Amino acid sequence: MSREAAGAAIRTLREARDWSLADLAAATGVSIMGLSFLERGVRKPHKGTVQKVENGLGLPPGTYSRLVVADDPDAEIAQLLAGTPEESSQPRAAAGIVVNRHSDADVLEAHAEAHLDSLNSLITRLPAETSNEYETYIQSVIEQCVKAELLAANSWRVAVNAGAQSADRLMAQLKSLEAIRTGLLARMPGSISARFDQACARSELPESVIATLLGVGVEQVWDIRNRGAVPPGALPRVRAFLEEQP
Repeated sequence: MSREAAGAAIRTLREARDWSLADLAAATGVSIMGLSFLERGVRKPHKGTVQKVENGLGLPPGTYSRLVVADDPDAEIAQLLAGTPEESSQPRAAAGIVVNRHSDADVLEAHAEAHLDSLNSLITRLPAETSNEYETYIQSVIEQCVKAELLAANSWRVAVNAGAQSADRLMAQLKSLEAIRTGLLARMPGSISARFDQACARSELPESVIATLLGVGVEQVWDIRNRGAVPPGALPRVRAFLEEQP
């Protein structure tokens, strides 16, 4: 199998999970352009990129490398999706990779659990409130928490599609991550991100409606809630929205 075919296999696996490139980018931290390059096989991917993609898709380490040298692309892809090894009397040049959709969901659950542990560890090392790094540190942890939430949400979807028991546990982890996110924002009560996040919660309006009120996209609403990143020209409307939600 060539690098192009290996990339096509990764794309097939992504699409089988009903993930867009943006979903995988959010789950892995790899840019959409980088993922596109990998899936099209236009250049040799960096080892770190491959590892992030394998982790994001819940694949065993070395999956991409084994796909590159596999003899039968269609058989390997079918085997990955079905989770059942193909019977063959012929010796194989490379071992096949078997990913059962239930075990796949279990791997994703383990990733979500690891993110929770990592975030809690970071929180225990928060600098003093009087430190100049205090809010910067919190903001960086919030950004990691948001990425973990998106991954957990995608993982929950995979688990539900697979009928895996881990779906309930993933939802519990997702709620724990959201509690961490809101708790971190509460440590910066005067920040525009914390005030806006609380205003959104108090308004009880869907984010799509809030986005329409502010004249911004839903993703931009999420950025304001977590990073205080107000798009140019939207600040007066954001301030008015805050005033409407005392």
